[in-house]
Parts: sequence; C-alpha cells; structure tokens
Amino acid sequence: MYQQVEEYVKKFQKKYPSYQSEKLGFFSFEDTEKMADELSELVVKKIKTGTSSGYDLYKQENEPLPKVGQLDVVLNGKNEPVCIIKNINVTILPFSEVTKEHAWKEVEGDRTLVYWRKVHAEFFKHAYKEALNIEFTEEKLVVYEEFEVIFF
Repeated sequence: MYQQVEEYVKKFQKKYPSYQSEKLGFFSFEDTEKMADELSELVVKKIKTGTSSGYDLYKQENEPLPKVGQLDVVLNGKNEPVCIIKNINVTILPFSEVTKEHAWKEVEGDRTLVYWRKVHAEFFKHAYKEALNIEFTEEKLVVYEEFEVIFF
C-alpha cells in the first residue's frame, strides 16, 4: 500500500512541482471496503466536500489537528489512492453546533442534519467509549474539515 501511495504522490508532485516539499498524509473515509469505495467515489466526483472527527480522539492518538492547506491522499476500500484533497477550511465546534450545511457537504444518508446527528452520535459514542473510556456528549468538540480535490 505505502509504495502505491508514494508513487501516486510522486506523480502529483511531478505535475505540480510547487508541492515537492509537502508531506502528505493518507486515509480512507470508512473501515468497510464498500463504504470507503462509495465515499471516495463521491469525493472524486466533488460531491463529498466535508468530513468530521472527534477533537478528543486526536489528543488520545497524539495526532496533530488538521489545518487549512493540508494535503491528503484519499484511499478507496482496497487502500488504493484515488485522489488528493486540500483542506480549505477547518472548524472546531461543539457537536450540537454542527450545521445543516456541514451535514450536506458530508453526503451521508439523506444529507440532512437529523440523519448526520443520529449516525455521528452513535459513531462518536462508540469511539469515545472504546478509545477514551468516556461518555460522548453533544458538547464535545468536533473537528470539521472542508476540502477540495486538487488531483486525481
């Protein structure tokens, strides 16, 4: 997998030399192959332009918070690179303040805030219990990233 990602990044950097010194991360949007394929396809089509994660989970994993300008390689369900995205906005806000616009950009379910809150509350409750052994509440912070596809 790492070799495929490295080769993909080299192609990108060859086409865009101004990014030669950039260190790119890589990830897939979901754990299941099917969902990772579906969501990565929506990213490539420029339909999915946002994602969210739990603020406290970054601290637990000792990972830096996402930032504007950050580049990442999006992987499909087979861990193959499908595109490179660039963060254009990063917002940290309480779960209870996520907006319908945020939900729409994430393109999950019927794209409503009601659906977004239901599935994300379930996900965060499980993740916070598993990783941090704490209860997730609607006042916990969410890291919301908006991005654009810059290479595929």
